[in-house]
Amino acid sequence: MTRRRKAYELSRSQVTTPKPVVSLFWRLVSEHRPRLGSVLDLGAGDGRFAQGGYFDRYTGVELDASRAATARPPSNGRILNECAFRHRGGPYDACVGNPPYARQHDIESAWKDRTVARLRRELGVSLDKHCNLYLYFLCLGLVKTHEDGLVALIIPYEWVSRPSAHAVREHIRQSRWNVDVYRFQMPIFADVLTTASISIVDKAKRDAEWRYYDVLPSYEVVARKGMTESRLGVLPYASRGRIWALRGLSSGSQSVFTLTESERVRAGLARRDVEPCVTTLRNVPNSLRILSRVAFEKHFVRAGRRCWLIKSHAKKRSRRLDTYLAAVPAKERRTYTCRHQEPWFNYVPHPIPQVLFGSGFATAGPKVLLNSVGACAVGSVWGIHSKGRLPLRRLQAELLQIDFESRVVAHAKTLRKVEVRQLNGVLNAFYQREIRNGRRRPR
Repeated sequence: MTRRRKAYELSRSQVTTPKPVVSLFWRLVSEHRPRLGSVLDLGAGDGRFAQGGYFDRYTGVELDASRAATARPPSNGRILNECAFRHRGGPYDACVGNPPYARQHDIESAWKDRTVARLRRELGVSLDKHCNLYLYFLCLGLVKTHEDGLVALIIPYEWVSRPSAHAVREHIRQSRWNVDVYRFQMPIFADVLTTASISIVDKAKRDAEWRYYDVLPSYEVVARKGMTESRLGVLPYASRGRIWALRGLSSGSQSVFTLTESERVRAGLARRDVEPCVTTLRNVPNSLRILSRVAFEKHFVRAGRRCWLIKSHAKKRSRRLDTYLAAVPAKERRTYTCRHQEPWFNYVPHPIPQVLFGSGFATAGPKVLLNSVGACAVGSVWGIHSKGRLPLRRLQAELLQIDFESRVVAHAKTLRKVEVRQLNGVLNAFYQREIRNGRRRPR
């Protein structure tokens, strides 16, 4: 690992686990193993997982030297200041803890390549390189525990359904290990949106059972019927078909590339320097069905929303737009997207979608608008496309009647999110019904 901070973005990826959560963690672990021999804590922090458990020997591994120096291990334990993936100890009876969370964009590519190759050799899992950091730690826990060991980690609940964790889940299923997943119904970390879980993989139990529970705000544990509230399970993932969804444009920092009407005017940009865009449908009324020019003006332009996407990708830009781009502070150009564009503002535009789909929602389900104004879908707004005209009204009615709320995994707190490939599955099914019903095919 040539750049530790890039592989482990410590200041943003590590959080301190609240003591009530640690207490609950050890109570749940004790239901699997009343007493453990050796325990490895992956990402030990201040060593708080060394308290409350029943074990003979504790080893904590912490990459952050400042946290390792202030940790107070028990008399039967130690905390090592090193990378968990370079730790040579093991095998252990259990791997526990709250490993660091970091997006795949923040993981150094060379480190990622080496670690994926190692996990393929030692575990037989071809980990998706688009996965987030915590999945590497989950795999490391499976490597570091003996054949009847236990892996118990506090990780995002999304791992039970996300495609990036598919290879890990399949390995666990093929090994027939039992899995218990305890989903927190409340946020347990300040400023962290992702829904957390205590996930326990018991390698000694080979019934291939996956059991799901909710942790209430009172810390009471209650059983769930499955990973979602629907008996139909999670919406399946699918590749693009004749009708497909496209993730919202990621041009770079939205504060730079998308402007409100007042920001556009202050920047001295004409409307020909920008194009209509939609970054969120959150504040659009549920009753709205068509994003017409009038509706766009009312709900976005006059409402002060980010509704203008600058045409910085254009080969011929106005002097006004070049002046605006030159004045953007250097710190605003350091996003992952900007660093991978040349020049930094030269994003690849998306086609204009026929339908706008709000991928994130709370309780009322996603909002679906026919895109009469020709706005570009940006960020969390997905676009729906086809090679020809769509039966737009029928498609919109279909999307609005689906119970997305019970068929997607909670993303954060009350927020749910439909993934692009899940939406593709819905669109593929719609297309097949259109054919069976003898209706005209979209071309």
